[in-house]
Amino acid sequence: MKLTFSLVIIFFSNAVLWGQNRIKKPPLIIQGQITNCPEKYLNSFFREINGQILIDTLKLDKSGKFFLKTYNVTAPQQTSIQQKNIQINNIFVAPGYNLTITGNGKDFRSLFESKTISGIGSESNRYRFMLDSIIAIRKDKTRWDELSQDDLLVYLSNQQKLKDSISALVFDKKSVDDKYLNYFGSMVRLDNKFSKLYMLVTHVNIYNYSYDSSISFVRNNFDNKILDNIYKDEYLVSNDYRNGFITNEWLTYLVNLDFKRDSSLKNQKDYKLKKISNTYQGKVKEFSLNVLIESSIEFCKSFKKLNDYKEQFNPYISSLESKFYKESLENKIAEKEKELIRTQIGKPASLFTLQNNHGEMVSLENFKGKVVYLDLWASWCGPCRAETPSFKLLYKNFKNNNQIAFLSVAVRDGFNEWIKAIEEDKPDWLQLIDKDDIVWKSYVANTIPKFILIDKKGNIVDFDAPSPSSGEKIEKLLSKEIAK
Repeated sequence: MKLTFSLVIIFFSNAVLWGQNRIKKPPLIIQGQITNCPEKYLNSFFREINGQILIDTLKLDKSGKFFLKTYNVTAPQQTSIQQKNIQINNIFVAPGYNLTITGNGKDFRSLFESKTISGIGSESNRYRFMLDSIIAIRKDKTRWDELSQDDLLVYLSNQQKLKDSISALVFDKKSVDDKYLNYFGSMVRLDNKFSKLYMLVTHVNIYNYSYDSSISFVRNNFDNKILDNIYKDEYLVSNDYRNGFITNEWLTYLVNLDFKRDSSLKNQKDYKLKKISNTYQGKVKEFSLNVLIESSIEFCKSFKKLNDYKEQFNPYISSLESKFYKESLENKIAEKEKELIRTQIGKPASLFTLQNNHGEMVSLENFKGKVVYLDLWASWCGPCRAETPSFKLLYKNFKNNNQIAFLSVAVRDGFNEWIKAIEEDKPDWLQLIDKDDIVWKSYVANTIPKFILIDKKGNIVDFDAPSPSSGEKIEKLLSKEIAK
């Protein structure tokens, strides 16, 4: 499974609007204590039916206690409580729930293994907490995406049995205290179905099955009634359906099937959009078009590309029935234009002052008069850390030249994980951490690793500079700037 660490989580709710006025529902209360928590506050995200994301902040006192009372949750949905060093995922919330959550926040694993939940609404939440506790005990590190076909089917069968047994234990009963128990039970069962389908389709995509083999493998191992009606609006309640399946692996699966029948289709640059527009239906189509267009805009790196996107996306945006999606995408394009203007070549690099791994504060402005090779990375980013050996060679070749400075900035990272990675990788050059997301935002670090070259005057030379592993390419570019 490809992991994307943008920490952006999509939620969906069935909020109901009566005329112009929203019926006021009872509040959601989330309280508890996370001991040894390195964060001062945590975020919880809630999504309205029109796509608007509402964020509530849980402030922690010195002992890790927190209390949140919010009216932002108008219908049952899933959320997560998180910050850079903390994640408690897939929590069921609803109007009137009063949840108490505890755990040891020393690190991700400690919290994963120690978290508890009680109070009104804890009955539904028993499913995820029970599943996580079994996963923690088993310490199963199976990479399902690397399994052979037969081994994958065995793995999926075992996973299905485990999830079915827990969901039956939690949801196959009537509840007086939790009126959303059946709702979340239906959600969980859909999640489990689409989680399985996601893995089947991903396997086909990874191992490049033939056209006939792709179809037969999926159909022989999944419910054909669902496959024949895959675009039901009601499936959008499932996180596993929305997040990665319908807008990613399923779409890739369909497109690959078309390419196997007609390879000339690969020359159509907007074929995925066409596929969604011509194949998907109802709210699933609207949702998927919005996600694909929004993602493309988010990762756009140049004005030329953005202008191409505007021309390419305009017919699809115009076709959307959702006023919210239309306005949201138009705003995304406008925001991206502002970002690119701030970071265009020749403009001053955004200044920052950050802490290094020795506790000292370091400012970019201090390096004016030197060429700066800026590296944006994170401890959890495998490709970032894979650059370290090449980076060491690059630094060695220039370390005696006082006209250049090498700066690595950890973005969207936890402090303890950052320190641990430095101790393991032992880089020789300056290491900084972007605790407040200053660099991540000002340098539009949507993807990492990212390398930026700044000239002696403090202006951007290359906003997407060659990586250390490019070898001679980056060495020539650095030497050229030093000589100016």
